[in-house]
Amino acid sequence: MNDYQTRVARLQTAMQAEGVALTLLAGTDQMRYLSGWREGGHERFVGLFVPAQGETAFVVPAMNAPQARKTPLGTQQVHGWADENGWHPDAKALFAQYGVGDGATVLVDDELLSVHLLGLQSLFPNVRFAPSGDLMASLRQVKTAAEVASLDEAARLIDEVFEETLTALKEGVTELEIADFVLSAIKRKGSAPSFSPLICFGANCALPHHHTGNTSLKKGDTVIIDIGCLSDYYASDITRTVSFGTPSDPDAFKVYEIVHKAHWSARNHAKPGVSCESVDNAARSIITAEGYGAEFVHRTGHGIGISTHEPPYIVSGNSLLLQEGMCFSVEPGIYLSGRFGVRIENIVTVTSDGVRSVNVDADSTLRVVEA
Repeated sequence: MNDYQTRVARLQTAMQAEGVALTLLAGTDQMRYLSGWREGGHERFVGLFVPAQGETAFVVPAMNAPQARKTPLGTQQVHGWADENGWHPDAKALFAQYGVGDGATVLVDDELLSVHLLGLQSLFPNVRFAPSGDLMASLRQVKTAAEVASLDEAARLIDEVFEETLTALKEGVTELEIADFVLSAIKRKGSAPSFSPLICFGANCALPHHHTGNTSLKKGDTVIIDIGCLSDYYASDITRTVSFGTPSDPDAFKVYEIVHKAHWSARNHAKPGVSCESVDNAARSIITAEGYGAEFVHRTGHGIGISTHEPPYIVSGNSLLLQEGMCFSVEPGIYLSGRFGVRIENIVTVTSDGVRSVNVDADSTLRVVEA
């Protein structure tokens, strides 16, 4: 039994315990986690059917059937549907084969297109459809040693890319040009981006999800670089804040040190048995005490693995207790509208007595890049 078959077996055991007849996963990272392959399908239906007992089956466009037959999972059933016939007949046949009748519970991928869920509901009006997210999270959020090794490698690569990117910061260069440099550097390392590079100059740093654009770099600008890449489909994700020359806003040094302190407060608090929300509070309380609580406008972290964002989420209200093998970001930030912002993000993995950063640690004081 390979890793993917073991994952399916774990899912089926959990389904049996919860009285679930079938789990249907779309062409998402959930499918990749269980099968080693995914296909988005665009508007076409792509599904991996996992019954509570028995063999799994793919229902995919006919053009993707050869790929589905060669997945690491080794699924025996592949139904390739033709555009002129659609996928409904195959879905009906599998529901019958698996004995999914009236009153049964079927879990569906949280990212399944609504048009496809509506189609399923019209085909099977007496079946209860529910999200698969919580059950899948229970399988995915504790990583194996092999998964952590892939995260380590992705982190090593992106740490190198960050250092290389600093050499490209020149007066007049645009955010988009730096983003292109990042993508080229990732490609040179034989990897691919885990998300589009987020590059912010000056006042744009006060927007946590600024859209990288044509803003040009000036001396004194704060610079946020939020980037990631892949290793064996496992993601990295770091954010670093630097200043291009001496910062034009003298508060940049102070704010950076507050965020750095909050970052380490969360990391020092995190260990098996503590709650996700308490890790968030460990960072947030530092920033609030310094008078910037209203400027910390997002959660402290998100889980990471095959998906760049996945459970566990390090956020107020999440009472989930950390377990050894969980991996997540620690990324507090302060954002001063119209002025600048600071965010520091590392990925950590929970160990037996704390957490270990998979990334090189950020500078303890604001790094000034020579202008």
